[in-house]
Amino acid sequence: MNNKFNFYEIVKVLSKKSNLQEINGCEGVVKGKSQCEDTGNWGYAVSIYKDNGIVWDIMEEDLISTGKLDDHSKYSPTEHVKIQVDLKTGKGEIVDDD
Repeated sequence: MNNKFNFYEIVKVLSKKSNLQEINGCEGVVKGKSQCEDTGNWGYAVSIYKDNGIVWDIMEEDLISTGKLDDHSKYSPTEHVKIQVDLKTGKGEIVDDD
């Protein structure tokens, strides 16, 4: 099952669920997405504009597209770290960026 929304897409919450009434009708930007392996349903991490950018976990059926995209450069980190992962243990550690 393909997902409906892309990263940085501006979506609107449209739901009758009681836990979403606080943000129902509000717009936000998709910052993450995941698919349930069992059901195939998609959930999204949506940063709600009116809620000071707090990220909510919202199911696909509770969102509609606005047809707009946000500027992803606003959300890109300005600092980077380099991590080296030990393939046997799966543990990572920060290394110098030389």
